[in-house]
Amino acid sequence: MESKNCSNCKNFRLHYIKYSRGGYRKLDYGHCVKPRLKKRYANEKACSYWEEKQV
Repeated sequence: MESKNCSNCKNFRLHYIKYSRGGYRKLDYGHCVKPRLKKRYANEKACSYWEEKQV
C-alpha cells in the first residue's frame, strides 16, 4: 500500500495547465472536495477524510 497523501485520495482533484497547442501538464497542487474545497499539494500528508483512490 502506498503512503497516505493527497495524490492517492479519491477526494483530491489535481489541477492542470492547458498549452496553446492543446497539450496538458500536471501541476503539483489541486484541491480537496470533502467536506469543503481546500487547496492542497499532491504530496501533502492526508487528512482524516482520506479514502483510497480506485484506479
